[in-house]
Order: sequence, then C-alpha cells, then structure tokens
Amino acid sequence: MVLGTLLVAGIGYKAYVVYNRRKERTAKKNDPELIFHANDQQEANIASNIKKKNEAKKNDPELILHANNEQDDASERKIKKRAIHGRLIYGMYDRFKDKPAKKYQKWWTKVHYDLVPLESVFTEDELHLYAKELHEERQNMYFGVFRRNKERPSAEAPDWVVAIRGTKLSAWADLQNDLGIVLETLNSSTLIALLYYVVWRLCAQHGYCNVNVTGHSLGAAAGLMVCRRLALEGCLVEGHFFNPPFTTLESLARSCAHFVERVIIDALPERVGHFYDLAKSTGKSLYHEVAGTDTENATRRKQALAEFKTLAKANWSPYLYVNKHDFICCEFLQHFTNGPVGEDPKKWYSSFTELSKKFLGEKFRRETETFHLFPSAHLVMIETHLFRPVSAHKLWNWIDPHLSYKFKHAKLIQ
Repeated sequence: MVLGTLLVAGIGYKAYVVYNRRKERTAKKNDPELIFHANDQQEANIASNIKKKNEAKKNDPELILHANNEQDDASERKIKKRAIHGRLIYGMYDRFKDKPAKKYQKWWTKVHYDLVPLESVFTEDELHLYAKELHEERQNMYFGVFRRNKERPSAEAPDWVVAIRGTKLSAWADLQNDLGIVLETLNSSTLIALLYYVVWRLCAQHGYCNVNVTGHSLGAAAGLMVCRRLALEGCLVEGHFFNPPFTTLESLARSCAHFVERVIIDALPERVGHFYDLAKSTGKSLYHEVAGTDTENATRRKQALAEFKTLAKANWSPYLYVNKHDFICCEFLQHFTNGPVGEDPKKWYSSFTELSKKFLGEKFRRETETFHLFPSAHLVMIETHLFRPVSAHKLWNWIDPHLSYKFKHAKLIQ
C-alpha cells in the first residue's frame, strides 16, 4: 500500500515537472512585444485582437510599445513591462542552471538588452573592497545588470535593469537566504550588500529614473529590501517584483494560529476550545510584558513607524505581482487591506526580534531588517486554479500576453 502510494506520488510529481517545463518553453517562445500591444483588460474581441497582434509584428517597435497609450494610464503601461522583466529574470535562472549560453542569452536578446559585466560597475578600489561579495556572486549568479540596446530605442523600456533570480532548491546558499527571509536576517547576506551597491551606483551614474529593479521570489525579497533602503534615502527606484514572499516567522505564526482556530479547534470539544483561548490569552500577556518593558524595543518601534511615514511621504510604491493562491506571497493582499495603520502596528512593525533576543539566545541576536512592510504598492493580482498551488508561484504566469489581471494602487496612509 505504501509502495503504491509512493509510486503514484512520484509519477504525479514527474508529470508536474514536465508540465512546468513545457510552460517555461512556451513563455520563451512568446513574442514579448505582444504584451505591449495588447490591451489586456479591455480587449473583448479575441479574433480582432489576434489580427492586431499579427499586424504589430510588422510595425516599428517604438509604435508597438506605445500602442493603446490613449486607453492605458501610466501604471498600465508600466505593468506591460513585465514582458521585459520576466524574460530577464528567466535568463538569470537559466544561466545559473549552466545551460548553453546561446539558450539563456535568448531571454534578453529578444527584448533588445545586453548583459553588462558586473565588474564594469566597480572602480579598481571597489573591486578589492567587494572582493568577497563578488566571489560569492560568481558562484551563485543571483543577478545581472542589463543595458538596453540603443539600436532599438523605446520610451517604455528602461535603460538599465537589475534582474534577480529566485530560489533553486538544490543550491545551499539559496536555502540559507530563504531562512534569512523567515527570520528577517536577509540583510546580513552578501547578496544584499553587493546588490545595494550595484543599484546605488547605477542610479548615481545614470539617474534613478533610468533604472529598474526586478526579481522573482527570493530575488523579489532581495530587490524589495534594497529598493526600500534607497527609498528611505530619497532614491525612488522603480521596482517590479514577482511573487514576493511574505513568509516571515511572525506571519507564518499568524497563519498557523488562524488555521488552528478555524479548522482544528472548531472540530474539537468545547472544553478544549476554552483551554486554547486561555493559552492564547496567556501568551499574549507574556509577549506584551516582555516587549513593553524593553526600552530597546520601544526605540525600534519608534524607528519603524518613522520609516513607514517617510516611505509614505516619498510615495514609494513598488509593483507587486501577486497570485491569490500562492501561499508564499498572498499575505500581501491582506497586508494592504484598508484599515487605520495606528490601530494595527503589524502593518509597520515586525516584533519577531523582541522574542528572538529574549528566548532564542545569542545565535539569533543578529540585527534584523524588514523588507515587506511599506505603506503603498501597485498590486497586480491574478488567480490560478486552487488545485495548482505550486504553479501559482511560477514566473511563467506573468509572461502570458493574454494575461487577465486586476490592478489596484493600495495605500495604507493617504
């Protein structure tokens, strides 16, 4: 019985891997310019749309990228840049997989970008200063710096793009960084130090309006952290982040508590439910006693609120591409629900460090930094089928030229 179950599970997993690989190949074959031409939300006549797309292939690229400008607002046009961002990220995935250069280079050459040697961003002295970080980046190949090919100019395409791949489960460094997301210590990764400097340098040399940062999953978390830091310094870099994780230990604990309350406790006898309520109340009292008597925590909370208000005043709003059924990123939808920020400090402050320093010992006493708490975002939302939770996190969902999505500019502070 057990052997049969394992066999069926193995066959199912293999079929699922084949399915996702086929989707990636389809995404690679898609004409990225179709996304810029298509009016994703308003086009009703499919036959007419296909005819227009075929005509767009023959048009000058500049005209294609500006098609439907009268109907689309600025945010809609920026969302269409997912055609570029998604392909550049896929290029980073395939480069890390050690695929032939001709194969992974097609991801960016088709959208008229060149991969710039990372060392060219640094001066001679900086190459020595960041020697350790550069060495690790050569091994892990997390991100690339892309420059637009001037032979194919377009006002819609950014001059410079920094694209960051997500997690490969076979890479130990990726799993360590994933743990850093959960424990909110990703800021201590060499990836963040190097990425921050590269983006800062590009903005200083070319102007932040000419630089975009994009990433998927782990890459989205890294990009958000760097862009959040820069926004606090007054450098508002445009960011497009696909399936960004909202999976800190605190958010996971809330999700587990919600599951226990809604599913398990309701199925148990009433006496057990009363015991759970008592334990929950005691835990909250203990937490507030620990957190409230620590002057360091009070300072951290004050700083967190000040940063939140600074970001609101700067009007920094990254583009977040979120799938409702992707458990890794769907918490962002709950985070940006309406409600007074002052009455819900979880929207601007993460309290994980308070308990970790008290109970988890010196090993966990690293300085933490949030990347997922900010006051506004351009939310691009889609839904996959509920029975495909793994596919919900895949990047290929966003490269489909016929993608149907909902858009919302969410603000927690007006």
